[in-house]
Amino acid sequence: MNFKREKIKDIYLRDTQLENIFITEYMVDAEGDFIKVYLTAIMYADSEDMSNSLIARHLGLEEEDVLRAWNYWEKCGVIKKHYPDPQDRFHYTVEFVNLKARLYGAAAHEDEQPDGIPERLRKLMDDETIRDLFSEIEGMTNRLLDGREPEAIVSWVYDDGLSPELIAYAYKFCIEKRGNNRFSYVSSLINEWEKENIKTKGDVEKFLAETDLRHNQYKRIMRALGFYRNPTEAEEKKMDSWFDEMDFGLEKVLEACAKTSGISNPNINYVNSILRAWHSGSRSSDGSNSHASNAGESNKNAIARVKKLYEEQRRKNEELQEERKTAIYQSIPRIKAIDDELRKTSLRISRAVLTGGVESGVSADTLKQRITELNGEKAYLLTEQDLPHDYLELQYECKNCKDTGILENGERCKCFSEKLKLFV
Repeated sequence: MNFKREKIKDIYLRDTQLENIFITEYMVDAEGDFIKVYLTAIMYADSEDMSNSLIARHLGLEEEDVLRAWNYWEKCGVIKKHYPDPQDRFHYTVEFVNLKARLYGAAAHEDEQPDGIPERLRKLMDDETIRDLFSEIEGMTNRLLDGREPEAIVSWVYDDGLSPELIAYAYKFCIEKRGNNRFSYVSSLINEWEKENIKTKGDVEKFLAETDLRHNQYKRIMRALGFYRNPTEAEEKKMDSWFDEMDFGLEKVLEACAKTSGISNPNINYVNSILRAWHSGSRSSDGSNSHASNAGESNKNAIARVKKLYEEQRRKNEELQEERKTAIYQSIPRIKAIDDELRKTSLRISRAVLTGGVESGVSADTLKQRITELNGEKAYLLTEQDLPHDYLELQYECKNCKDTGILENGERCKCFSEKLKLFV
């Protein structure tokens, strides 16, 4: 006797299997559209009737959004791209990775070497820039790079054109600001920055300063009106016009909000009407801007000059750090030897993880212990010369804002006001 199941030809009557690891480890940090693309494609896996353009139409997305989704999932190690023509990077098939096998140690993929290191990654890991970046990230996260993380970092640098400094900053930002150093979380953040065309640390510092400051302004205004919710997109646009088009400062906007205390239903539109009336009153009869408007323009120029000062200060900080390193390396050659060994040991740790926990017969734990010993010796040598243990790290003129002018809560630092006095 034989047994067989009835074959269901209609795909909509079938079930789609989804690994729990995808939900717990990857889905929580991913953009909503990327999740939609993944789920739709996995439903149509092994079907000849689905393509990126069809997925885009099915989900109401642009095809470019679908391609960005595959780039994101590839960097997370959730899928693999296969190129029929290696020279054509735009046409490929997508293979869904078995996440359980990946997590618990499956055999190496076909394009990997016997020791588990992909050929492309093997060639680039010897690059000094990549070695230093790996070392810096492992030092910040206090963990080893694993899985597809090293490959993704290399791809960010060489395929996406992101600066190593930006990638290191992304890890630092996630650790210090979000309390999360997981690769999937960092990858999600970098994807958001890429959409804003952010390529360097300077780009992201400017972006964060602007968005954090504006977010804090939104919050102050909403609370002044008695609202303890986030503003809608339409409300944000109105508030943006108060600052960007009418050149009002936050204090003036809050003064307008206070005018709503006498009405039964305070709202953004009422404040908008007050501010528009004030703005119209600041114009002369021939339609030209009054002295108040000129003062607003002058204030904007002063702010731009202050931001320029901060950029110059940060650049000076980096130059001074390099000068300190050069001087210390000359006077205490052992510290340079320690830094060189730290970079090499960090690289060996990365290789040890990729090859199953051992590199040249030495375990990853032994290598980590060596890094602890080297850092301890380095701190001892510095303090022996009456220098602080962080002497070779970046030093800031203002430790509160780290020479950005913006505090962690999005407000301007006290030093910003002091610098502004130089130009107004």
